[in-house]
Amino acid sequence: MRIFFKSIAAFLFLALYVLAALGIMALPATRSRRLERLTGNSSFFARLGLRVLGIRVSSRRLKRKGIRQRRTNYLIISNHLSYADILVIASLMPSVFITSVELKQTFPLGLFAWLGGCLFVERRSRAGLKREIEEIAEVLSQGTSVTLFPEGTTSNGDTVRPFKNSLITAAITTGASLLPVCIRYRAANGHFVDLTNRDSLYYYGGTTFFQHLPRFLALRSVDVECVIMRPISTHQHHSRKDLATRAHQMIGTVYHERPFGRTKSHLSQSTRSTQS
Repeated sequence: MRIFFKSIAAFLFLALYVLAALGIMALPATRSRRLERLTGNSSFFARLGLRVLGIRVSSRRLKRKGIRQRRTNYLIISNHLSYADILVIASLMPSVFITSVELKQTFPLGLFAWLGGCLFVERRSRAGLKREIEEIAEVLSQGTSVTLFPEGTTSNGDTVRPFKNSLITAAITTGASLLPVCIRYRAANGHFVDLTNRDSLYYYGGTTFFQHLPRFLALRSVDVECVIMRPISTHQHHSRKDLATRAHQMIGTVYHERPFGRTKSHLSQSTRSTQS
């Protein structure tokens, strides 16, 4: 019964999202202005989507003492575990997402991604790499943040996979800083994530979207932690490999941290999303 009601709510939510995005795309505007509207629309509906799916997000921001972070656009670098990662990041930081052409061809995810202003890349071919980097750089130079999942795929949550670094060139050419973000799924239905329940959360392997979605919808609640780390200046590193290695180390360290003294009873309580 939970799956049925969640499915109806999700359908209505997605229908409203599509209508709002189509309305934005129909309005006359420059590309940068249209992307700003589309990412704002996606961020608004992402927050609603989290409520529909029963996902509770807690966020914390790591800073260097004495250094004030200025509001700017970034190339956001995050680990990747599930399609729900997009909702988590979009709810906190409006941005354009980089995704694969395979997703573009997958209904209905490709439609939703297109309506969110996503940039599609062919990860298995180097032929269009220069053009794709230039396109990402153009969006960054216009003042819009871009989110990249440099693992190139989702995983089973055991670790953070090595990062592919070619698209980081776009941040170097524009001078945009990298913003490492770590996503950790903490609990499902009030129980810590482990081998018994992770397949309901993590979308990986040969599982299709329509095979996985019923498992996710069946969950009563999901607790996610999103850790936003200090930016990495692209001016202080010599290569995209150095930048990718640094971001991977930061995200990997946080990902494997022990939970901050929380018990199962803490996890069963609702946590509110906060940004400092």
